[in-house]
Amino acid sequence: MKPRRMALFSDGMRGKELYSLYGAIWALAWPAFFAQGVRSIVMLVIRVIVSQLGEKAYNSVNIGLMVFMVIITVIAAVAVGTTALVSQYWGAGHRDRAGRVLQQSLLWGLLLSIVIAILGMPASKLLFHLIGADSETIEFGATFLIWLFAAVPILAPGFFLAAGLRAAGDTRTPMIGGFIMGISSLILSYGLILGKLGMPRMGTLGAALAIDGSFAAFTFFLAILFVFNKTVLKLPLKGWRLNIETGATIFKIGIPSAMEWILIQLGILMYVFVIYHYGDEAAAGYFTGMAILVFAQTPAHGFQIAATTLVGQAVGARNHERAESVFRHCTLMSFAFMIVIGIIICVVANPTLLSYVFFKLSPESMGHARTFIILLVFVMPFMGVAFSMGGGFRGAGDTVPPMIASAIGVYGGRILAAYVLYAVFHPPVVIIWCSMFPDLIMRILVMSIRLKSGKWKKARI
Repeated sequence: MKPRRMALFSDGMRGKELYSLYGAIWALAWPAFFAQGVRSIVMLVIRVIVSQLGEKAYNSVNIGLMVFMVIITVIAAVAVGTTALVSQYWGAGHRDRAGRVLQQSLLWGLLLSIVIAILGMPASKLLFHLIGADSETIEFGATFLIWLFAAVPILAPGFFLAAGLRAAGDTRTPMIGGFIMGISSLILSYGLILGKLGMPRMGTLGAALAIDGSFAAFTFFLAILFVFNKTVLKLPLKGWRLNIETGATIFKIGIPSAMEWILIQLGILMYVFVIYHYGDEAAAGYFTGMAILVFAQTPAHGFQIAATTLVGQAVGARNHERAESVFRHCTLMSFAFMIVIGIIICVVANPTLLSYVFFKLSPESMGHARTFIILLVFVMPFMGVAFSMGGGFRGAGDTVPPMIASAIGVYGGRILAAYVLYAVFHPPVVIIWCSMFPDLIMRILVMSIRLKSGKWKKARI
């Protein structure tokens, strides 16, 4: 039977039912964006500490993190598949099946992470060469990246345990784990990068070890809770062997999302290649602005997780009207929050504060960073919409449309505009940064067409 088309802006939910939905969205969203906020602040602090080593080291760590995120998104395929399956089984009342899905995601994810570490470590230096980094940046960055890859099998299980808990409606436990991770990272970063607190001064290597140690603390915390049966989602004691059928289902759902994020990260790396033509100062300004953005977009991540969980649970319960309402109201709340956060970031991240925090970077770099942050005020509401819509599709198990939308937006909007503008006009770098707007607008339009069609309700997992 042909699925009923969805009205994008008209919603029949009213009164107590609507208030209950807002309460459910908020209950899932706030711990998620608090945890993401802690991680973002930690990454910002790491960047601030690394910036004291100079612009070469600063840029090498930022590029290393971007390259690493391209690879880590492959692991995220398992986490996305886990979230969709667990949320739908949970919504349908099949708690035991949800636990078995998480068990299989741990097994398959661990196997995948070992393969990634083995392949990634020897390829680290080559990856820096491919994006055109200079020899000093390559030397700093390759060491940093090698040690990030080495720890992937340790940090990956934390991704899956947290994904399972969020899918079951528990976003607070991962939030506490994120807080522990944040404290660990701050202590280790300050000590290992700069040689403080009785620790050796290790520079960019210390930054990698600090990130590794903090993620290990996150994984260990969640593992202890599962071992002692202190979580809402339970892992079965038996059946710890790879199941081909369940693994195939997890990857069937997750691979399009992994491809989406890989395409985005590769596109951003191509974007950075253009920005590097404007010099180290423009690149440092862009990376500083992106560090601010990672923190500023935390509400959108929270609403994205809420949309994934609630849409998945509603689809699992075959309550498609509720799933539609979750799409609409998560998107609305994310849009509104991102407007407010954008204004706050623009006011707080002023030139004086930026120069004080990143005091080792040049005034030119800080001028570029301030310009980029002003642009973010206008682009962040669109991010909020795109994040929530993509999260809802993933909860429904319909992960191909967000991938297509991101590919069209990043490459047909951002990258194409940036390369054409640079090649033809060689404009100021701020014009290159404005290509963010067609990127996000295209993504939203493509996902809106799919959402309105109602075909996402028929996704089979």
